[in-house]
Amino acid sequence: MTERIDKIIHFLKEIDKFKEVERKIFLKNRMESDADHSWHLAMFVFLFEKDFPKGTDILKMLKLVLMHDLVEIYAGDTFVFDEEGNKTKKKREAESAKKLFSILPKDLEEDFHNLFKEWEEAKTIESKLSHAFDKAQPMIQNILSDGKTWKTHNINYSRVDNLSKPFFDGNPLTEEIYKKLMKEIKDIF
Repeated sequence: MTERIDKIIHFLKEIDKFKEVERKIFLKNRMESDADHSWHLAMFVFLFEKDFPKGTDILKMLKLVLMHDLVEIYAGDTFVFDEEGNKTKKKREAESAKKLFSILPKDLEEDFHNLFKEWEEAKTIESKLSHAFDKAQPMIQNILSDGKTWKTHNINYSRVDNLSKPFFDGNPLTEEIYKKLMKEIKDIF
């Protein structure tokens, strides 16, 4: 038991670095951190829970949104519109997952690897909904900052639409969220 507790505490100390991983997304007065982003995604799950299809595993969704970017502690955040960075993203994140999750007790290490794999494959209802929220969240941040991130990186409406839309397709809830956000985004451009 003591070894297990020691490993979990070590992991908790290590993931404190998550708060320092800066994303390319502007908040009103600073850059967003990975921790800010993951907290906001957890709020999406909490707030939309009653609108999910029957049988959706809420605990699994919370685990997915809270852990999916932890690998960025070592791999760094890759801006979604960074074509060069995205070429090596999967490899960097897989290496990071192996290193980070190995700190945990074996059962939790396996749980984290399985969750990360589920996130990457995006085949379950939980991972599909989580991916849609992962795209909706920076859309909201850009609405709040009048498109500051997009304008800074010369991203136009069409690029936002083309990159985001596939993640929202196939579910009435996420399709409706997408329509509402894109209507607001259109006013920014």
